[in-house]
Amino acid sequence: MIGLLTHRWAIMGVWLAASVSAFMTAITVGILLPSISAELGLSPSRQGFLGSSAFVGNLVLAIPLSWWTSQFRPKMLTTATLILSALLLAMQGWAPSFAVLLLGRLGFGVSTLAREPARALLMHQWFAPREFIIVNGMYNAMFGVVVGGGLATTPFLLGAMGSDWRTVLFAFVGMMAVLTLVWTIIGRERPDRRDISTQSGAQVELLRRALTHRDLWMAGVGFTGATLGWSSFLNFYPTLMLNVNGVSLNWSGAILGLGVLVGGISGIVLSYLVMSMSPARRKNLVQALGVLMTATYLIMIQLNSIPLLILVSAVNGIAWGFWPILSSVPFYLPGIRPREIAVALSLIMTAATFGTFLGPSVTGILQERVGDIRLALIIVCFAPLSLTVAGTLLRIRMDSEPQTDN
Repeated sequence: MIGLLTHRWAIMGVWLAASVSAFMTAITVGILLPSISAELGLSPSRQGFLGSSAFVGNLVLAIPLSWWTSQFRPKMLTTATLILSALLLAMQGWAPSFAVLLLGRLGFGVSTLAREPARALLMHQWFAPREFIIVNGMYNAMFGVVVGGGLATTPFLLGAMGSDWRTVLFAFVGMMAVLTLVWTIIGRERPDRRDISTQSGAQVELLRRALTHRDLWMAGVGFTGATLGWSSFLNFYPTLMLNVNGVSLNWSGAILGLGVLVGGISGIVLSYLVMSMSPARRKNLVQALGVLMTATYLIMIQLNSIPLLILVSAVNGIAWGFWPILSSVPFYLPGIRPREIAVALSLIMTAATFGTFLGPSVTGILQERVGDIRLALIIVCFAPLSLTVAGTLLRIRMDSEPQTDN
């Protein structure tokens, strides 16, 4: 029994590590952006589009792609998409022009999205329904460690490589190759009587059942605003601090990374706490986190004191404990089935992607219109209040087990 428990967490841990590592390589473009812009001569709007490009394909393809890829076995799906992600990352490092770089990031985002249904299928194979929110909490914690660590260390990596952003991307290719190898060795599947991935049948009905839950859309609203504000900061906050406040990229990366790291820890803590909370208190918690996120972003824009920025960024990270709560909503919808969960989860990820896509693009356009990067960031700081809206309208369940297939 102990061996099984250890083995299943090892399998899920490697998958989660690969997933968050891929995301880390996509969002650290904000640290690389000054070097990329200097070499390729990018305008603010082009910089924003570059930051968004890893996520734009997901907006169109997320649901049909998850519906299609959810029929494949999770080990094969994960292996194939990891290899594709590494190749597309190498394409970005080689890119001779802005257009090729943009295309590489677009494809990288799609390959990452195609891997996502494997998470829902693996969770159903190896974990009981009551453990789903804990697994998502672990995902959030690993996200904090890997993405936060990536944001903090990428400036030093860039400096060690002579500000050569291409070499940094090739280092990321090596990381993805190692993760692919580890997955092929450790990754396993096991039969699941609830798994309908090999069945044909009413495919349109599967989509309809998965996407008609009101709470699923409410969770998506919360994700959209939160990730919009976050992606805006990841892409433009280092530039603001460097050009306006004279804060180095090393410190900006560390400050942003600390927030993500604390968010991972907060997600674990809140995953356990919400299980013992009443539905009303769960709603109040999500409402408060939206207000906290907006307030701390506004404060960070005004400060240039490193100690204070570290403190406020850590408080901002606490607000990101909402992630495992809302990302677990698809798993606890009444009567939902495994492949339906994969499709429903893709809707949540589409909402998060939509916000991540909008953030840099909207901020870049705002900066060009108002001529002030600080004012542009102040405007997008209010987007995370969508969490407060979601907390008001959402029914956050923790006890409705998915229905098994007949």
